[in-house]
Amino acid sequence: MNDTKQRHQRRKPSLKNSAPKDKPGLAARQVATTLLTRIVDDGRGLDGLLDTRHGPAALRDMPEADRLLVRAIVTTALRHRGEIEHALDRCMDRKPPKNARQLIHALHVAAAQILFMEVPDSAAVDLAVTALSSDQRSTRFSGLANAVLRRMGREKDTLFEAMSDEARAVINMPPWLRKRTRKSYGKERLASIAMRHMQEPVIDICVRENPEEWAEKLGGVHLFGNAVRVMREGAIHTWPGYDDGGWWVQDAAAQLPAQLMGDIDGKRVLDLCAAPGGKTAQLAAAGASVTALELNASRLHRLKGNMERLKLDVETIEGDLFEYEPAELFDAVLLDAPCSSLGTIRRHPDVQWAKSQAIVEELADLQKRMCEHAATFIKPGGTLIFANCSLDRAEGEDVVAAITKGAAPLELSPLTPDDLFGLDDFITGQGTVRTHPGQLNDVPPPTSADVDPARYGGLDGFFAARFIRTA
Repeated sequence: MNDTKQRHQRRKPSLKNSAPKDKPGLAARQVATTLLTRIVDDGRGLDGLLDTRHGPAALRDMPEADRLLVRAIVTTALRHRGEIEHALDRCMDRKPPKNARQLIHALHVAAAQILFMEVPDSAAVDLAVTALSSDQRSTRFSGLANAVLRRMGREKDTLFEAMSDEARAVINMPPWLRKRTRKSYGKERLASIAMRHMQEPVIDICVRENPEEWAEKLGGVHLFGNAVRVMREGAIHTWPGYDDGGWWVQDAAAQLPAQLMGDIDGKRVLDLCAAPGGKTAQLAAAGASVTALELNASRLHRLKGNMERLKLDVETIEGDLFEYEPAELFDAVLLDAPCSSLGTIRRHPDVQWAKSQAIVEELADLQKRMCEHAATFIKPGGTLIFANCSLDRAEGEDVVAAITKGAAPLELSPLTPDDLFGLDDFITGQGTVRTHPGQLNDVPPPTSADVDPARYGGLDGFFAARFIRTA
């Protein structure tokens, strides 16, 4: 996966439905298998592949119900990937050839349904075998798949009986990530983080004001600051207050970096790598004169749309941080830097399978260079907030250490719980912010909520540090 040349030379699986088209559910399984291939083998992101405007044509042409089924199958297969590999090992006498990728991904798609979804075993097996039989690259494996999957259906109640829930959760992390997370957080926190990765979280929003009132109105829970956690039926855009710009979707952890700015009313603030605009909205709502810089045109378009809905006046610029030349310096800069996104696995289970240790190290170097260049945009005595949604120390604490030892005129300004609503659990000994999914476990769901209370706990993994420009 890390060999770029090999990645581009590998023949991409076709998204055309070559199997009989009159078999209900077959196309969805074929597309799910292809998406899994694109993610695991090619490092593609699931959200991009599922995009209804720019995603694969075969997916765009599907009925909405089938598209939702594809998403459910793929996210389940990714969230439980380690468990599925364990189950396949138990049900196969020998491993399939490493180059039989179509077979391997088709087995994962079927196993996700057999083990973790409310799909009849017979349907999952039959559709997998039919899909393999109709593909010249994999038809010779259809008999093997039939035997393995039928055995899995018979033995699924005993496949994990010797494993604790924590052990099952941990094996769903790739070995490289498991090792790095244990080294950084210890065995106990590794387990709590992995357990949170297994639960699809509810929605967090950031409200402009009156969080307690919004929590009551939306049937949610006020967490801290302007963060409200909501579990509610219906599309988000139909919820009260959406059209009026009363709030926007933003994970509670992602709301913390802007808070570290302090009082910015009337100040000029630059938001770098700004899309989709949650932090931009926080800064503008706090009274700052905000300039939002974003490299990606489509993401900038989305940010502009969000600012229009929220009725916030923000200057937006499409451009590269390293080429940007402001007419005058800013009082403060917020850099939510490009990162591995390893803190968002509970929402995006594809992240851990699309990334690698080498990618983490490359991104950490980029973050350091971005911070050092961002310092040139700030007035002496001004503030730089560096943040990202990674769990990895290389993209957080190690970047800070490299900056403080470097030549950039930046001095770490240690944070205290008073800077962060008294949330001392989020403040490190270094005076930076570090959150992980295993935190915030004591959030009580609303009494009216008919949902597993455990789903109201946790938050994304995030890192943030505050610097002052010294000269």
